[in-house]
Amino acid sequence: MGITCDSVYALKAWADDLGGVSFPLCADFWPHGAVSSAYGVLNTEIGRPDRSIFVIDREGVIRYIDLHQLREVPDEAEIAEELEKLA
Repeated sequence: MGITCDSVYALKAWADDLGGVSFPLCADFWPHGAVSSAYGVLNTEIGRPDRSIFVIDREGVIRYIDLHQLREVPDEAEIAEELEKLA
């Protein structure tokens, strides 16, 4: 699942621009950043969350956290490896 503080309309435009995405997208738009704040990644200085990836197991336990600067690209192989641990 992808979560961003952008509006639903911005998420749809982004997904359409990519040709669609294979995972659900959720808007943390209002109240602005409530989910991001709960996970401790809302950057209040700039009004958006830091780029972050959380792997959460079926019991709701966070098993992996990956934080990046906005323009950094996460390591897909590393994330896939973490997801595989849950299988």
